Amino acid sequence: MSFLKSVMNFGLGAASITREKIEEWVDEAIKRGEVAAADRAETIDELQRKAQKATADLKNLVDERIEAIGSKLRGTEEIEKLKAEITELKARIADLEKGGGKKAG
Repeated sequence: MSFLKSVMNFGLGAASITREKIEEWVDEAIKRGEVAAADRAETIDELQRKAQKATADLKNLVDERIEAIGSKLRGTEEIEKLKAEITELKARIADLEKGGGKKAG
């Protein structure tokens, strides 16, 4: 796999990569001739920025998903409450229709 393709696929896996690991990875790419030794520092910095961005993007995605799930759960709870109220109201209506709701007077 070419170095550029590797960088493109860096993605979410980059989120957990330390600078030390990035340096090791770039050093190996230099040995394979995929990166010029003169570009080592710049490449490391670029990959570290990409790793930080991937981490931030992943965190945002997780936060969004958690919020969406929370909204669904809150919605589900509200639906259950409404169902319970409807059931109670149906029972009251049935009771009234039977005359059980009449007050003595």
